[in-house]
This record gives sequence, structure tokens and C-alpha cells, in this order.
Amino acid sequence: MSTANENRAARERAKAIAEQHRAERRLRKRRCVLCSVEESERTPLGPHPEGLGPSCKDLDGCERRQAASTSG
Repeated sequence: MSTANENRAARERAKAIAEQHRAERRLRKRRCVLCSVEESERTPLGPHPEGLGPSCKDLDGCERRQAASTSG
């Protein structure tokens, strides 16, 4: 009987850990794969045309930020 209780407790711990990871993932800010800027109201992210991950919808601004970060 104690093994059943231990198994149940282990499952409950695993569920709690999984829920914590899901909550952290929801709260985490996404970053552009090209210029590494965080997603915000001013810089919304969309899918990258080549499927690399999230990227800026404004590609001109993204390229300017990318050039500024490499030069400075």
C-alpha cells in the first residue's frame, strides 16, 4: 500500500513541476532570432519566413537593430 501512495505522490510532484514549467514558458518574453529584441507592443514578432523561429514583423527595423548591435 505504501508503494501506491509513493507512486501517487511522485505523480503529483511531476504534475506540479510540469505546471510550473508551463507557467514559466507562458511568462517568458520571446526574442527575435535575428536581432534578439524582446517582443513588445512596439516590436511584435511573427514567424520567420524560413521557419527559424520568431522574428520581427518590421524587417527594416530589425536589420537596423542587428547592424547597430554588431557595430557597437
